Amino acid sequence: MIRKSVAGFLIVMALAACAGTGGPEEVTPQQEEETPPEAVPETLDLLLVTGSDGRVTVINPDGTPVRELRGPVAPGHPSLQPTWAPVSVDGRRLVAWTELGDDGAFSIALGDVDTGETTRYSAPVAPFYYYWSPDATLLAFLGQNALSPLEMGVLDYRRDSVEIVATGQPFYFDWRPDSRAIVTHVNEALSLLTSTGEAWSSKDIPIRPGRFQAPAWLSGDRILFVTPTSQGSVRVSLGVARNAQDDTSAPQRLVLSDVEAGLVLTLTELEGAAIFEADPTGKWVAVYEYSGPLRVFDLDGGGETVVSESQVAAFEWSPVGERLLFMEVDREARALKPRVWDGRDTLVFPSFLPSRVWVVQYLPFWDQYARSLTLWSPAGDAFTYPGMSTPNAEDQIFVQHLDESQPITVGNGVFASWSPAPPDRAPRS
Repeated sequence: MIRKSVAGFLIVMALAACAGTGGPEEVTPQQEEETPPEAVPETLDLLLVTGSDGRVTVINPDGTPVRELRGPVAPGHPSLQPTWAPVSVDGRRLVAWTELGDDGAFSIALGDVDTGETTRYSAPVAPFYYYWSPDATLLAFLGQNALSPLEMGVLDYRRDSVEIVATGQPFYFDWRPDSRAIVTHVNEALSLLTSTGEAWSSKDIPIRPGRFQAPAWLSGDRILFVTPTSQGSVRVSLGVARNAQDDTSAPQRLVLSDVEAGLVLTLTELEGAAIFEADPTGKWVAVYEYSGPLRVFDLDGGGETVVSESQVAAFEWSPVGERLLFMEVDREARALKPRVWDGRDTLVFPSFLPSRVWVVQYLPFWDQYARSLTLWSPAGDAFTYPGMSTPNAEDQIFVQHLDESQPITVGNGVFASWSPAPPDRAPRS
């Protein structure tokens, strides 16, 4: 999904030697404690924060601490891409992240929010992106070794198994809602990865993709992707920052199709490269062409709404699909302007200076990250973001409640995401 030159930490990863797969190692982050850690309240409303010092912490939305999953680490040993599991499994609320050991080996860490315990699995590549299956039983990841293409792996922690299932670059993907398959967009091909429970198989989807990044699995066997209007007229260029997309005048279209490439619906004609996201209910699709505007399409035949004519850096649906959060770009101030569209009106919130980690590692690929994490609270009444109060200030985590005019600062950190909404609050069949 991400090229080495885009995310600075990938250069460190590519130069490091990586260990092979292996079994898990049980550890407790706070080993100096003689008493068991305090129980975490059974709340679905928590923030996962990445610190500039490598800390991985869980806090309440008001900033009060809940659990430190990983303490501060030495420079060069970051905690990369902490990502919530979408649901609890056997009563366990899990978080995944990458660790780099003193021996130069990478591991996949699974932290239990309730107990504070961490299980580590040796990684065959240097993982830099995580995406849990919808049922949280499998953890897909992208990684890379020195001078090699990107590789996609799957961790099955129930079987203590780490398996590489696909290779290619650039690499984007989305899970099927039943967790049994993955649709991938790798270089100039779409493919279907299917799991039998014991092994993965790959099948090409017989259609040429256009200029987009992450596909979207809408429901059942229906997927969203972009394809050229004329199969012979488009030169594909993927995996680069959106301001570097080339050949933006070539026509293409956003289509809803089944996995056998049977066209179901053409949503819109596009003038160039685009990103898109379906809301959790499968009723709405937000689409942004790199030259604008940001539009929303009603899949039930309700037509098209222009939400913003400005340049947009990121957008994401609330857990129940009623609201669309989007970040307009203020180039002169080098700031982002949060906006929330509720289907009729747009709420306007104060501009902020985004953290460098968010700008470099997340925003150029936000359509992929929007598949695997959320800035929205489970109730859809607030959102979070990492930023600075003034240039060169320390990165902080902010929470903006929709019924408040100003955000609140809940702590220091370079990135944060909210705990996912329970499945019954975000239906997707």
